[in-house]
Amino acid sequence: MLSGLIAFLLLIGLASGPLLWRVRQDRRDARAQAVRADASSALFRALGGESFVAVQVQAPTLWRPGRVVLTTPSDWQWLLAPAWSSVVEHVPADYELVVRPAAPAPLPLASEDLALHRAA
Repeated sequence: MLSGLIAFLLLIGLASGPLLWRVRQDRRDARAQAVRADASSALFRALGGESFVAVQVQAPTLWRPGRVVLTTPSDWQWLLAPAWSSVVEHVPADYELVVRPAAPAPLPLASEDLALHRAA
């Protein structure tokens, strides 16, 4: 009788464990999307419309907090100062704000670099 009860509880645990984990993950993702919408709305109001600043949100996990990442092309880095100052008020306490300017554009190649050299 006791072994049947233990087997039943183990079977219920194996079936409901992944389902509960998925429900928890879905709630974290839904909260991350709400944070993204709030940050995008604050950014829209601060800059007076659409801009080249992208907002990406990563949901928190067990080992790291959530993350709100603001990026922009290299020629539009001046937009990051008003962007982060308006978004930081809307980032929850368990999220971190990362401002990441894009890498500068590569320098154009000189004409001698483009020339094809004959193999010996």
